[in-house]
Amino acid sequence: MPVPSIIHAYSVLRKSLSLLLLVFVTKGALAKGPDPAARIPLEPLGFQTLPTQFLLAGSSMFTVDFVDEKHLLLTYSTKRLLKRLPDCPAGDQDRVIDAVLLEVPSGKVLGRTSWRTHDRGQYLWSLGQGRFMLRVRNTLTTFAPMVNLAKGDAFRERSFITTERRIGGILFSPDADLMILETMEPLPLSNDSLQPTSAISSDEQRIRMETPVQVNFFRLIKPGGDEVDLKEGSAFRARVPGRIPANSAGYVATVDQGQQHWAFDFHTYSGKVKELSQFNSTCRPVPMLVSRGEFIAFGCGLNHSPQVIGGFNMRGEEMWQQTLPESYIAPTFAFAPRAGRFVMSRLLTHSSVVQTSDILMPELVAGQTIVVYQTDSGRQILRVDAAPVSRAGQNFALAPDGMTLAVIRTDAVEVYALPTLTPRERDAVKLAESSAPQEDNTPPGLFDSPIPRSDAASSAAAAAAFRDQKPPELKQVEPPASQAPQSAVPADTPTSSPTESQQAPTEATPRKPPTLYSPGQEAKPEAPKQ
Repeated sequence: MPVPSIIHAYSVLRKSLSLLLLVFVTKGALAKGPDPAARIPLEPLGFQTLPTQFLLAGSSMFTVDFVDEKHLLLTYSTKRLLKRLPDCPAGDQDRVIDAVLLEVPSGKVLGRTSWRTHDRGQYLWSLGQGRFMLRVRNTLTTFAPMVNLAKGDAFRERSFITTERRIGGILFSPDADLMILETMEPLPLSNDSLQPTSAISSDEQRIRMETPVQVNFFRLIKPGGDEVDLKEGSAFRARVPGRIPANSAGYVATVDQGQQHWAFDFHTYSGKVKELSQFNSTCRPVPMLVSRGEFIAFGCGLNHSPQVIGGFNMRGEEMWQQTLPESYIAPTFAFAPRAGRFVMSRLLTHSSVVQTSDILMPELVAGQTIVVYQTDSGRQILRVDAAPVSRAGQNFALAPDGMTLAVIRTDAVEVYALPTLTPRERDAVKLAESSAPQEDNTPPGLFDSPIPRSDAASSAAAAAAFRDQKPPELKQVEPPASQAPQSAVPADTPTSSPTESQQAPTEATPRKPPTLYSPGQEAKPEAPKQ
């Protein structure tokens, strides 16, 4: 989620009104809901009340993640005096993050540590299989708490990636087998450090201005223990950071068929294309993978807002479609592909005109809703309202087996037991896994990127510099490009991938509409979707 670097000041009267409205929002969010199976109090762990303006701005202030089905990793920003570092730039926003390894459901503390970060962007990602990635400015490290707990150092870090570029976004596939790293040029320390434009060609200047973001693809390999290895892919340049629906086998592309009719294709990295389902939307739909064999897509109805969501599989079927009646921003997700489940969190707003770039006032917030979905049917398994609301998300987690949900609510981490899979749902998970495109060892990357193929080829060569480096160093793909500050996390709402955003609508031969009927069964006329 974008994190504005400036928090605006407001008048005393507006502050008072905002606080009163926030109390109303918080009480509304704490309405009676499902009872948790366990509650782990936060106060004994040292958790402190966090500034509302940071939470609504999208600052990453706390996180909760499952290490495995029986352990949680809780992190949170703390108020603490910091020693001044002589090499810190003037614009840094230093803070201390406390991390606690907890046993579930007892809440027993098994280990803890502290990190010093230099901004309010996202600093922690789960890599699956009990591994995590930590970002401190533009350095990434990994750690595996349960692997190293017996060695007396649960938070032992391994070097992963160090770059002189500025990290603008980090994206992972649902099972964390692919990482997409989006970087920009570092901010100049002064005007004197800028390279004179006369020293570069006009073509290079144009590239700097039009495509300032470098996008690198990497497969993640987890051989055992606490190790996480990288297998380099290709790279390209884009105008802005974005969300790309990709995994280690390929990516989902959106096809404009005209007249508000769309379709999806799955492109493998070796160049094969599999035609998938159609989808009607008044805006360009935005797909997102939720497992290797299934994805969801956001579309628009007559009001041109992204309030239609559909579920799709790799067999060319639209499995379900639903309407999201509330106005919302900042959707965030968690995945449990083994159970065929995913979680979607949305920040509900009182107004449909709230933009993702807006500085969010408490009076605009209606709450934060967290819903667990069964992917094949769209069935809503559990709905919980979080408080305090967090625009950045990360205040909820789904266990790897999909049987437990953890949510930070007021003064505790609440743990909810989810129902076991039905025989039909287990069969659906197996079918999705068997129909999922498989990795073919082709280096991952977008081959229909908006930059010339010669640039893409040079990017792929530059990406090879990651191999056999301890830690690997990100090499520049193009000459330096100066630009305004960006956040260190992905976009706030679903956006088209750089590949799709610059494609012009094309007249395509309409593909045969997908059907949910079995082969040989007569298909009845399709009823209007609700």
